[in-house]
Amino acid sequence: MSAHPRGRPGRPPKRQPLGTYPNLLCSDALGGGKLTLFRNPANQPFGERDAYSIVVEWSSPSEIGAAYTKAEEEERRIAAQHPFAWHPDFGYLSPFPAHCGTGLLIEAEVHLEGLHIIGDLPQVLAGLTAMRIGYEGITTDGIRHVAHLFRICNNSAIGIPERKLVERVARAFTQLAEQETAARKVLVDDHPLLFLDSVERALAILRNARLMSPGEYIDLLSPVRLAAIMGFLDGVSRQDVDTIMRRHLEHPDRSQPPATQEEERQRDNRDADFADRVSAYFSKVRLNDFALDILS
Repeated sequence: MSAHPRGRPGRPPKRQPLGTYPNLLCSDALGGGKLTLFRNPANQPFGERDAYSIVVEWSSPSEIGAAYTKAEEEERRIAAQHPFAWHPDFGYLSPFPAHCGTGLLIEAEVHLEGLHIIGDLPQVLAGLTAMRIGYEGITTDGIRHVAHLFRICNNSAIGIPERKLVERVARAFTQLAEQETAARKVLVDDHPLLFLDSVERALAILRNARLMSPGEYIDLLSPVRLAAIMGFLDGVSRQDVDTIMRRHLEHPDRSQPPATQEEERQRDNRDADFADRVSAYFSKVRLNDFALDILS
């Protein structure tokens, strides 16, 4: 598939399996998250929000237990001064039903592009629901589950002891990260042309589209991000792609669909200008020799 010479010194031989390069298996599919304890003082009317939100961040599912321990210590410190609203049947009370019981929310962001490309994402999402793990994707510009980025969290905080809930969520999050990592390995080892096609199609559109909406842009960046994580691209890094995606996700286009021909013309002009900027940025982004050796 590639016309470049093979076997140069310092280059891996053709079609080495992904497992030959352990660094490529370092999945950041689940890039950390946070644990929050919601509490409210006893003998006081509830406000519009929980009175106390004890937040501890974690970087991997293995740290969720330690994060809960830290939150629990802060909870005890506050409870010594302000007893919390609690009911023997319902646990800790909150103005929000979802926060009653343990009052514990564990959440993370995940990127599941590998599972999407190999076709296993619907089954995996159904499995999350069965484990009482909720997920929320992004819908914009008519695209559902843009870039296959999801926020995941425990669906319920009632009817289960805190430590057991922490262990269950940590186990579910770990399993999800392992499934995405395995999907990326299967994709590269067993379906390299499928991966090549996904990345090359995305890059071709990014370089050549005449019209592009912000939502479509983020969606196209998803396989590009996966390739950048694996070190398969020249001209753009994983950090570059993350910065672009984060900027557009944090400042989404909230404009209403055009209602008149003039508004439609203005939208097209906006999308044309945006496509020109995207084209210029990705004009020199290419799959590198390392990618072609692994995937060809």
